[in-house]
This record gives sequence, structure tokens and C-alpha cells, in this order.
Amino acid sequence: MSHFKRRTLILAAIAATGVTSAIAGSERLIFDPDSPYFLSDIDQSQADPGQNFVLRGGIGYAGITAHEHVYAGSSGAQNLSLLVWESTAPTANVDVKVRLPGAWTLRGHIDAAMLGDSTMTDYDWAGPYFAGYEPNNWTHRSISPNTSLDWYLKGDVAFGRDLPITDMLTVNVNGGIGYTDVQWTAMGGTFVYSTGGFRDDVGTLPGGPGVRYRQQLPTVFAGFDTFLNDGPWSMEAGAKAGLILYGQSVDHHYLRSPPMYVTDNLTFGQILSANVKLDYNITDHLGLYVAGSYDKMFAGHTMTDYRQISNNALLIHSDNIGGAELDVWSVTGGVKGYF
Repeated sequence: MSHFKRRTLILAAIAATGVTSAIAGSERLIFDPDSPYFLSDIDQSQADPGQNFVLRGGIGYAGITAHEHVYAGSSGAQNLSLLVWESTAPTANVDVKVRLPGAWTLRGHIDAAMLGDSTMTDYDWAGPYFAGYEPNNWTHRSISPNTSLDWYLKGDVAFGRDLPITDMLTVNVNGGIGYTDVQWTAMGGTFVYSTGGFRDDVGTLPGGPGVRYRQQLPTVFAGFDTFLNDGPWSMEAGAKAGLILYGQSVDHHYLRSPPMYVTDNLTFGQILSANVKLDYNITDHLGLYVAGSYDKMFAGHTMTDYRQISNNALLIHSDNIGGAELDVWSVTGGVKGYF
């Protein structure tokens, strides 16, 4: 008899638990309490406590290329002048992700690079020996192999929400703001000009600073990141798209007569980026990762001002001949900590 009563009580308790779960189920964010990623039914900030705060730090290598345009017309891709700034440089980055109550997330990322190997090449299509706008028909070219990458800084902050798809797969939808700041200085070099004939004048540029170029790019963006977990291994891949707001590029030409600077308004230029990370967890709170990323900025036919350096006097204004681009790829590896 006592055995029967105990069995009845157990069955009653199971039934009561089922009713309670059915009532609470409507408030659950995650319906699988045994998920290895989300261990809490109603508060995802308590899910898998080891993943509430994730910190990555790494070092690697980056390729940074900027194209500075002076277009030949109000539309199209033909150039009167094109400056190409190219660098390969060591880079360091830090990435932080915090998981908040209600499946919300806050993430920050910083990249920095400097030194490395840089070159600036300046092309022009102009003058009495002009033979067309094809890239190989340039009439003037200077190359400054002694160019320095003064700095490259990129940071962003994103607010998002985790959307669990399966026990292994989660998608985070997010949006935020970012800022990129890069500057080069070209020193000396050689030139080929068309003065008395087509490419007849060859010489050497003075050894001091000749051209300095800076891009400042505040951005707003929206994107997504996917997270795939399989035991100690995990992979993250994401993409973002956005716009530049109140951005500009400034080019100082110190060897011109008079010395001048050129400002391009890059507002509403477009940005695209993609990244992928592969993690391996060594312990419950420590792992290693490798990552790759690519960022692209487009900005063409912008408003441009030419001003004299000595007194800021306006020399030329145009609404649509300026433009700029920025391409950055990076490969990094480092350490991941999670708590």
C-alpha cells in the first residue's frame, strides 16, 4: 500500500510540474532548458554563465589601401588625378562582448596599425601630351616608396540581440556606430613628367614631406553575426553595411605653388565589412582564435574644396569631382577569455 501511495505521489508531482511548465512556457525565451548554450529558461543573461563576458585580444597583419580621386567629370570613373596609398603593417585588436538580460548584447571592437611598409603613387592625366583617360595613358607619375603609415585606428560599438536557432547555432542581429581614422605621409621619391614631350622628364623629389593624406570616417551600420558551437570548437561569421556621416578626407600638398590642402566631403559614402573567427577552447575560461576580416569604403563624386595652406583662402570649389576609397584586410590570432 505504501508503495502504491509513493507511486501516486510521484505521478501527481510530475503532472503538476507539467502544468507549471505549460503555464511558464509562454514566458520562456528558450524552450530547451538543456541547451548547452542557454541553460536558463527565462533569463538568457544567466545562460551558460561562462559566456556572459567574452574578451579577445590578438595581433596580426593588415593590408590598407586608399584611393584618392580627382574625377574628370561629374559622373563616371575617369580620373584627372589618382593617388594610391598602400600599406602592409602589423596590427593589434581587442574585442569585448557582454550578454545582457533578455538576450540583448553589447559589443565593442578596436583595431590599430602603424609602421610597416608603405608606398604612395600619384598619377595625373593632363597637359598638352594628354592621350586619353585609360589607366596606362598617364602623363605624370610620382612614386614615394619612403611613405609612412602614421596611424590606422578603427573602432565600433554594436547593440544587438541573440536569436537562438538550434542548440549549436545562434544568430545575433545588431546595429551601432563606428569610426575609422587613417593617415599617411609621403616623403621624397621619383617622378616621370610630360613637360617637353610624353614622359620626357625624369627626376627626384625633395626629401621632406611632400603629401600628407588623412581619412576620418564616422559611420552608422546594421549587421548580423552567426555563432556555431561544436564541442571545444566554435566559429563566428558576420557582415555589416552602413553609411559614413560627416566624414572627410584631407590631402596636404606641400610641394605645390602655393602649398594647398584639399578637403573631400565623404558623407553618405557606403561601407561594407565581413569577418570570420575560429575558436578553440582550451579550458572552461580560456581559448585560442584565428580571425580574418575585410572592410570596404566607397565614396565618389563628392564636394571638394582646395585651400591655400598659409591663409586658408579658398582656391577652387567643386560639387562633384572628389572621391575616395578605403580597402582593409587583416588576419589575426590571439587569446580568448570568457567568464
